[in-house]
Amino acid sequence: MGEKAILRRDFVAGAAAAAALAAAPPARAGAEHSAHGRHPAVGDAELAAAAGDCVEVGNACKAHCLAEFAAGRNGLAVCAVRVDEVIAACGALVSLAARGSEHLPAFAAATAEVCRSCEAECRRHAEMHETCRRCAEACAACLEHCERAART
Repeated sequence: MGEKAILRRDFVAGAAAAAALAAAPPARAGAEHSAHGRHPAVGDAELAAAAGDCVEVGNACKAHCLAEFAAGRNGLAVCAVRVDEVIAACGALVSLAARGSEHLPAFAAATAEVCRSCEAECRRHAEMHETCRRCAEACAACLEHCERAART
């Protein structure tokens, strides 16, 4: 299970990095690219990065919830459900944002609702659990980017 979480985190981090590289202008064009100029930026690198951060922080929050369950405490049950939803939605959003999918505005709007729900639940536990506070903040940041992308 631990290995699977690490692989998912590596995938999300790699996807966010790929999105950032795809949106960044080339530092030096090679000879083979000099004939056809600059390529337009593809995707929304900022949204992909915010969603990737949400997935990474969400995985830490989910692990914390599971540790609480293992210790016999179930006070974070709803939090675990919300963070599981945000991990799924934001994981898909990373990919759609990175390639500038035509479905991005609609998916970003739906993901905004998932982030809003997770943020609200995590805020309930933020004073007692640092991971919940960080997750709420990541969700809030991703929510802002989602709302912007949904308007385009």
